[in-house]
Amino acid sequence: MKTFESFTSFLQKRGHIINESAKEAQSTLDEYVKKYQVSSYVCYVYKDGSPVFESMANADMDSVFGLGSVSKAIDKIAIMKLVETGKIKLTDKIMQFGLDVPKDGINLVNYLDWDGWEAITIDHLLRHKSGIPDIINDIPDFNYHYGEYGKVEDPDKLMVLRAVSKYPLKFKPGTGDNYSNTNFWLIAKIIEHVSGKSYGAAIKELIFEPLGMNNTYWAYDSTNPKGLVKSYVLDQESNKLIDKFKIKPFDAWAIFYSTPLDMKKLAEAYLGGTIISKETRDSFFDSGDNSPGQIGAIHDGFQCFWDAIVDQNCFYLLMINVFGQTAIDPMVDAMVKIRQDVGIKVS
Repeated sequence: MKTFESFTSFLQKRGHIINESAKEAQSTLDEYVKKYQVSSYVCYVYKDGSPVFESMANADMDSVFGLGSVSKAIDKIAIMKLVETGKIKLTDKIMQFGLDVPKDGINLVNYLDWDGWEAITIDHLLRHKSGIPDIINDIPDFNYHYGEYGKVEDPDKLMVLRAVSKYPLKFKPGTGDNYSNTNFWLIAKIIEHVSGKSYGAAIKELIFEPLGMNNTYWAYDSTNPKGLVKSYVLDQESNKLIDKFKIKPFDAWAIFYSTPLDMKKLAEAYLGGTIISKETRDSFFDSGDNSPGQIGAIHDGFQCFWDAIVDQNCFYLLMINVFGQTAIDPMVDAMVKIRQDVGIKVS
């Protein structure tokens, strides 16, 4: 266990590049860093291909951070690349991708609400409009403390589908909106089915290799990749830093670790139409509620907020490692204020 290091000493290590017009943004970031016990971060805002704000502390553009659910942005772009190449259609029903897995004479179609599942499309998954319960928050079977599968290191596909399908859909597919991590676990399985490769290998071939994202890693393979920012969490009882919690393989299934530089490459390719065409991009994404942007957190101290906005030709990122408890809303609030500070319109 490591003793707590003062935030003053951490802030003294800060190095940043900042335009004269972005001093207010730096002040906003400093206030957030101090209040929420951020030990290392990289933050930038780019407009029309040039940085209007860049700041970092105890990290640089090549430092590796956990993306958490920002990984879903990568999944969305990968799916649209498969659409562009004719491998899938957004209107495809998900049940055609090997999800109905009979075993020991039991077929999943016998489970509750399976008729509803047969109406779910890839588009529903991507937009969180499937109605499928969230395996992390809605399925007691997977609760770490008392669930049947909570202590299973790597539950197989059948375990997951059986557990989830026992619960009714929250709404008829396409008629509601509910954030569900299960949607993107299913997206990963569809990518595997279509590509004939592991999810990590497929995403590497679709996204990382074409863009030269050489320092982006699938957490299922490793939760301690080369260059990873040293992460701790603050024990609330002792007020001391403890090593990050272990992430089980299932927890890390659709999560990546990446660098600010690699995420810059992804944003530039998305805006420039070089990873998917502008026509394909605009057929699904917009600059409002359905931009590729995501926020994410992993329970080892990493949080991330990334987006690319076509109609403003800008992109931004805030990657942090935080000593304190995960708090997504303050991170979003800080990044919104930073964008406003440097003159980026916030819808």
